[in-house]
Amino acid sequence: MRNSRRALLGVALAVPGLARAQEAWPQRPMTLVVPFAPGGPVDNVARPVAEGLRRALGQPVVVENRAGAGGLVGTRMVAAARPDGYTMVVGSPGPLVIAPAAGATDAPDPLRALAPVALIADSPQMLAVTDGLAASDLAGFVALAKARPGALNLGSAGIGTTPHLALELLGQLAGIRLEHVPYRGTGAALPDLIGGKIDALFGDISALLPLVTSGRVRALAITADARSPLAPAIPTTAELGYPALVVRNFQALLAPAGTPAPILTRMAAALAEALRDPQVAAALARIGALPAASGPDHLAAYLRAERETWEPVIRRIGLRLA
Repeated sequence: MRNSRRALLGVALAVPGLARAQEAWPQRPMTLVVPFAPGGPVDNVARPVAEGLRRALGQPVVVENRAGAGGLVGTRMVAAARPDGYTMVVGSPGPLVIAPAAGATDAPDPLRALAPVALIADSPQMLAVTDGLAASDLAGFVALAKARPGALNLGSAGIGTTPHLALELLGQLAGIRLEHVPYRGTGAALPDLIGGKIDALFGDISALLPLVTSGRVRALAITADARSPLAPAIPTTAELGYPALVVRNFQALLAPAGTPAPILTRMAAALAEALRDPQVAAALARIGALPAASGPDHLAAYLRAERETWEPVIRRIGLRLA
């Protein structure tokens, strides 16, 4: 009985202390883990956002790159971190959606091993074709592919990437067969698209729009249900008859599972404030990322929807990531 009273007293004393710690959070520098190398899309979003969070929270926010295994090394690191709000990950479709759906070894479940905080930004993919291709719009591209099954080469940033799955989904929805040509990143595919060695490419707006604007390649569509303010003249796949072809590259903030809800809510509010910062908004606009702050519940629903979209595609093509 005496030991039970002591245990209850310990809990009673600890709970107010924990509550005070949550109310005072953050009291020291924070780390945002980017599970990819410096200079990539996720890193380019994380760095201006970290600066905006520093201003919003009044504490340093350090970006730490932990690349490896398609983003799984850094994601696993955060999943194993203390759930105290001082270590979070900037996630993206690869480690958060595609890897778990494709059976990747030790891929953390983003809704169990991690705690969703908020969406940071997202952007649709763009379908662009080499300037010499005899297709002036998406309907013409589909007609050409039907007339020449397997003859059109469509590049992507690599096997199992969002552009690869966009290609597979387009083929399924349009009833066409395209030859997939994987590259080590979108940048590596651009010279071949410009030179006509591949016929088409799915890629981020930030990578393709400058080439479209300069006339070196042609844009057929963006994979969205609403036109992008970055490219308002380019039609969406939804308006062109493919409402299911909505493909987004996103960046999201997640914490270790077990992080107290008040900290998640406070961090989501700080992120929303950071995304309203004109300097942060301008930095994201330069790389084609559209701010999309939300909250823990919204991000959880968003990730479930992404998994529901891509899991059937991944099963159909037999994609397995060991």
